[in-house]
Amino acid sequence: MRHFTMFTFLYLAAGVCLTVVVLEHSDITPNQKTSLLVNAGLLYLAAVLSTFRFWRQGVLRSEAKLRDKPAWDRNFVIFLPIFLIVVTLAIAISNLVNHNWSMEAIATASVEPLLILIIAEQLFIRSQIRRES
Repeated sequence: MRHFTMFTFLYLAAGVCLTVVVLEHSDITPNQKTSLLVNAGLLYLAAVLSTFRFWRQGVLRSEAKLRDKPAWDRNFVIFLPIFLIVVTLAIAISNLVNHNWSMEAIATASVEPLLILIIAEQLFIRSQIRRES
């Protein structure tokens, strides 16, 4: 059975935004169009995959493995993804601002929403699991 979550819709929304950027701007080079469309496609793929059971089951299995580990390992698994989100956002925003929100900078930063959403979804699932335990 498919399970739609808030993240399914976030993947779809981010993919639609990238697709609209490609379709609305005629000044985009073919390489930038390709990059944006590939990243939009990956977001659409993540949206579809996030509806399947194995998506959540992978996190459940890794969380079960962590229960036997020391507290330091468990905390590392929580703080590393948060650190990755912060660093990714900081680099993407500084790159966009330094390049004055050019299409080249947008095409370069178009992969960040996918990374951030996947990491945030994993953190969200882990927090739900810990709340249920």
